[in-house]
Amino acid sequence: MKTNDKKMEFIQLRAEGKSYRDIEAQTGISRSTCGKWEQELRAEISRLKQERLDEVYTAYGMEKEARIRRLGETLEKIDQAIESADLSTIAPEKLLDLRLKYAAALREEHTAAAYAVRSGSAQDTLEAIIDLQNRVAAGETTPEQAKTETALLGGIATAYARANPLDFGF
Repeated sequence: MKTNDKKMEFIQLRAEGKSYRDIEAQTGISRSTCGKWEQELRAEISRLKQERLDEVYTAYGMEKEARIRRLGETLEKIDQAIESADLSTIAPEKLLDLRLKYAAALREEHTAAAYAVRSGSAQDTLEAIIDLQNRVAAGETTPEQAKTETALLGGIATAYARANPLDFGF
């Protein structure tokens, strides 16, 4: 039982980023044993590190949804301030600058809702491509997202063309 308790303590300390030297000083586990346990318990250490990171992300609102909500709430406040501001006393360029920055940050967080290619037909795929083109033109989709969607749509079109060559005049 003591070995299991020591292993759990080792996992905890490694997940905190402690060195073998620190662990040896704190627990009496030799550095050579630390090396062996590191190999044996790598998955558990990684899992615990990830759990701790997830807790930090949640605690500080670093999850994507929380960031989007905060940006949106701040953007609303700025919009309200702009609407109610006496522009003769507040430098409008400062409010507008903030508005533009928060709008850009919110746009960066945006992940376009996935569209449904209902049947994979040529018409559905064409509509999805047009939708993608419109979202790119409106700045609603990042270039990386557009590349990914274009590749997916191309794959869908190719698969449909192979399965239905008459629809494409082959």
